[in-house]
Amino acid sequence: MAIRSGRNYIESLRDGREVWHAGKRIEDVTIHSGFTGTIKTLADLYDRQASAEDGDTMSVVRDGERISYSYLPPVNAEELRAKRGNIELWSRETFGQMGRYPEFCAELVVGMLDFADTLAAHDPRWGDNARAYYQHCIARDLCLTHALTDQFYDHSKRASEQRDPDLFLHIIGETSEGPVVRGLRNLATLAPLSDEALVYPIRPRGADEPDYAIAFAIPMNAPGLKIICRDLYAEHVDPERFPLTARFDEIDATLVFDDVVVPWERIFAYRAPELVGVFHRNIQTWAQYATMVRLITKLETFLGVAQLLTEWSGRHKTPGSEIGLATFIKDLEIQRDCVEMAEHRGYRTAAGLWAPLLSPSYRVHSIEASDRAERNMEDLLTSSLVLTGGGSDLAEAELGPLVDRYFRGLAPTTKEHLRLLAVAADLVMTPFGKRGQLYERLQSGEVDNMKRRLNAQFTERDGAERMLAFINKEW
Repeated sequence: MAIRSGRNYIESLRDGREVWHAGKRIEDVTIHSGFTGTIKTLADLYDRQASAEDGDTMSVVRDGERISYSYLPPVNAEELRAKRGNIELWSRETFGQMGRYPEFCAELVVGMLDFADTLAAHDPRWGDNARAYYQHCIARDLCLTHALTDQFYDHSKRASEQRDPDLFLHIIGETSEGPVVRGLRNLATLAPLSDEALVYPIRPRGADEPDYAIAFAIPMNAPGLKIICRDLYAEHVDPERFPLTARFDEIDATLVFDDVVVPWERIFAYRAPELVGVFHRNIQTWAQYATMVRLITKLETFLGVAQLLTEWSGRHKTPGSEIGLATFIKDLEIQRDCVEMAEHRGYRTAAGLWAPLLSPSYRVHSIEASDRAERNMEDLLTSSLVLTGGGSDLAEAELGPLVDRYFRGLAPTTKEHLRLLAVAADLVMTPFGKRGQLYERLQSGEVDNMKRRLNAQFTERDGAERMLAFINKEW
């Protein structure tokens, strides 16, 4: 099975995984209302990989077998652009709302394959494990999450200095099958609905902290692994009032490792502080590229909703609306140009793959553009984002005719108007929308730290040198 079916994906979730929410264990996520909408979205997209209509956009034949473009390691610019077509399809079908759909973490595995020689230089087993894990994922078209963040601890102290050593995920022993790990790792987006998790620290470990320096992969049903979910926004919601929440909530979760044995063959770095400190930076290139492409779709979604609703209110030609719409357009066009430039400046990696050259400035722009989109939508649509009537009211005998009369505006039908208003509110007003904005702002780290790194990495001084020459001339 090189590309999976939707049915296979759903069945894979019935594996005995330990999922918890609000003090209760969820025995089967495939029938729980907090998960079913998102599961259906992903299952339908898996089915489309083999369809006559989308199969060639989402998958490609390699060595006689059809594989997902998500897992294709590109060796030239043409293959990179083909991967982009697959990313765009996943993005458009989810309106850019799912930052951790399966495409994203698949790209991390491509990055890990590219990084395998460096891993092998530290220990040949780690490089072999990375290559074998890539084959494992590609053969099964796995849906992955990742867990990178240490969360509830004393931030004034290092990992090894905490009052409770288990607050950070760490190695507590070894068995013949593999090391035993204990502790917490956050936030594993899509964890309840994934096959496996990539686990490694996003922050560096000290040379004297080898027990805290491990990178590995683990199945979600591993004994001792507890998946603790945040609020399930989609649980029992009306899709007419929460259309995005109902379909695209990629539930975030905390992973608690209660003495979990990690198989030796799933270890990519072990007691290696110097390596885990740069692990994420060296495997994220294609995943960041996927995020940049997805955010184009997300900005298109904001613009499209704003265009229609300002037209249906008769305000699309007012100065305020024209300026607001232009702000969406400006950010969207810059985002498109960033992706095009990253592709144009593509380069060959040491391992021979073809990678986009992503300036940190591109990522900073995309984060700030996402934040502007939220505020801009609120400024444009004002109190209409506070929903009263909804599509479900239209079917009610007494209320329906009144809602149909008074809630139409200039839209073709009242139902269309109410549904689009529900989309707009779900983008910026609901827990789903607010969580999405926080995710976009912080998923790559704090923006100010990104700006500091950008400043440190930018070595061009042409302007400064020209000005020095100018002020030192005779005037």
